[in-house]
This record gives sequence, C-alpha cells and structure tokens, in this order.
Amino acid sequence: MCLTCATPKNLEHSTVVEQTETVDVDTSWSIESYRNPYDTRSLWNLKKWFMELHKETIAEEELVTLAQVFANIEAHGCSYEPKLMERVKHLGEPIARVYHNLKRNKCTRTLVPAGKAARLWQDEMPFAKYLDEERQRQIVQISPTLSTQTLGQMFQNIVVVNNSLKETIEWFERLGCGTISVTISPLAYGGAYEVKAYAANIFITKAAGQYEEAYEQCVANLLDILKNYCYQVNYIQSFPYVNYNVERLLSEVVPAQRLQENNRGYRMLQRLGWTGGPLGQNRTGIVNPIEVSYKTDRCGLGCMKKRKSAGKVAEMDVLFYRELMDVILSRKPYYDLIFSTEFTVKERTILARLAQHRRIRCETRLSVTGQAQFVVKRYPLQPHVVLMQALIEKHPLVLKYYEVIPPKLRLLLPN
Repeated sequence: MCLTCATPKNLEHSTVVEQTETVDVDTSWSIESYRNPYDTRSLWNLKKWFMELHKETIAEEELVTLAQVFANIEAHGCSYEPKLMERVKHLGEPIARVYHNLKRNKCTRTLVPAGKAARLWQDEMPFAKYLDEERQRQIVQISPTLSTQTLGQMFQNIVVVNNSLKETIEWFERLGCGTISVTISPLAYGGAYEVKAYAANIFITKAAGQYEEAYEQCVANLLDILKNYCYQVNYIQSFPYVNYNVERLLSEVVPAQRLQENNRGYRMLQRLGWTGGPLGQNRTGIVNPIEVSYKTDRCGLGCMKKRKSAGKVAEMDVLFYRELMDVILSRKPYYDLIFSTEFTVKERTILARLAQHRRIRCETRLSVTGQAQFVVKRYPLQPHVVLMQALIEKHPLVLKYYEVIPPKLRLLLPN
C-alpha cells in the first residue's frame, strides 16, 4: 500500500481523544488552504488527517499549530515541551496508529546485485531473511565482548576515539575489560630502555632506545596498530567558520510598577480622596511608589567608603539560560554549545554554576582572538553506541556529527 496516497478510513470510527466543553467552533475554513508547497505528501497527509479529526472541536489557529507539531513529531522525530508532546500524542493517537501501519506495510525498492540475487534464489532464502541475518552479523562484529580471551576480541572491544590514545584508553576502561598500559624497563647496555605496550594484558608492540624516543615510538606504533585493526570514531566539528552558536541575551529591565487596586496603600489613598495620578494639591507629585534600596554590604550605617566592585553585574537573562540548561540536559545535544565572547566573567561564573548543578560538562576556552568563551560540551556517546547508530540504525544526527572509519585489517582467529 502506498503511504502517500492512502486515506485512514478507520479514523471515521475512532473515538474523540480529547474531551472538551461544548463550544461554538468556526468550521467554514478550508483545510487545503494550509498546504505548503514544500510539504511532502506524507507530511501533508498527517497534518490534513489531524485537522479533519479535530476541526469541529478545536479553534482554527490552535488546530493548525497542533497539526504542524504532530506532523513534525511523526515524520521528523522532533521534540517539544513535555506537556505539548503529551497533548499532541493524545490527540493524534488514532492517526499515528494508522500512519505506522501504513509505513510498516509500505512497498520499498531494494537494489540487489545479480549474483547475490541468484544465490538467494538458488538457496530459496527470502531477501528479508537475508537482510536480518546480515544485520545480526554486523551487530555481533561491532558489539563489545565482556570476556576478552583472544587478540581479535580485544581489538573488537577497542575503538580509537578522535585519534587520541588518552580518550581511547578512557572509553576502553569503562567497558571493564581491562586497560591499555605501557611498561618501561632499563636495558643492560648504553643507558637504553625497552618500552612495551599491552592491551588487556595482551602484548601489542615494543620499542627500544633512549627513554623519550623509545616511549614516543612505542605509543606511535600502538596507535597505528589500533587504527589498522579497530574501528575509529571521530567527532566532526559542525561549526568550522562560526566562533559561537549561543548569543548573549540581556534581561529586560522591568520599570517600577504602579500601585495596583488590590494594594493596601492604594485603598488607603482612595479613602483620603485620591483618584489616581500624581500626588499633591496641584497634582505635581510622584506617581510611582518610592523604591527602597536594600543594603547588601556589611559596612556600618553612614559609611561613605565605597566597596570595591567585583566586576560587572550580570546583565544577561538568567532565567532564559537556566531554561536552556534544562533543555540541554533533556535533549543531550550531539555538538558543543559555544557561547559568545560578550559574556562577562560574572556571567560565565553563573553559567558554570548552572551547568555544574545539572552535572553538564562545561569548560572555558580561548577563542581565535584570545578571548574567553564558555562552552557546554556535547553529550558523550559511547563509541560502540556511535558504531551501532551509524552503521546499523543509520541515525542522521550521528552520521552528521561523527565519522566512522572501519578497520583496515581484520584478524580471523578462532574463538
């Protein structure tokens, strides 16, 4: 069945998923008028079905927005606020059920080499079964093994991360299968040293010579061997020409508010004959209440000595960046969030506290011009998870921000 041309007939018999009070809703507007020229057929069908289902119960402006949100969630996997997503999921449950059934039964075209197709036909093996077996074989090849007994299993557990031996060792140790170590022992002649590298107590390579030269040569040989026999995962910097991707948003200065009608002082003035406006017989007095300046230092009353300023006061919108940290914690971005150099030292300190309170990795880096920049580091995906999502699941974001390099050589050793 074709997904883009299908019509969810069973939606007519679906129950209304949102119970609302009986209100008069204008239904004279046309759903087709909201079709955008860049909408795909499947995306438009999701929006149209959603609007058709709730046209008589939800107002036009709100319904169009909810339909767009629903289509983005189902077609593109977008995320929104939890309350909004819960409501849209509740409203679009029957449509989503039909959409997934159509998508599951959709005909797809797969190109198969003639030789492989002939072998599958000769072996009487369905192509779907062959794909499933191939997928399971790839999963076994890239999944780590808990018990490392052979050199091939050890290489399967190691993933070279960002061409760095330090990051590679850190992720390998997190698996709990051992560590990568280097031993140094002096030789009996010429003040030379022998440096050996081990991975999970398995000897990998060695080098001899002066202390520093032997160590550097052994580490370089070890990294080359790992690149030849292990997968490599490299993070792709997605903002090569931009110095930052988070701007400095200033807080809006709230002017002094006038007395409200429910204020006790407002009612007292009314009893005295005040009808609003400036005070005084000639109505030339103040309009807003007198602001009280709070004392924040520990100096005595009447002290005229000015306290040394600790720097500029934070002028950024703290509430906005607090919400931004909550979004970062829930979304787990695949890229670094680099803040503008316009943030002051005080503001960078506040940002660091907001991030550390939520256990978000952050640091302060120097920009190209030598200015300090606050950076929220990307969510650290495990290397084997990156392999699974990039090679098996074909996750678009993982493919965008990570480069996966397969091993050049493979060891065919018995288990």
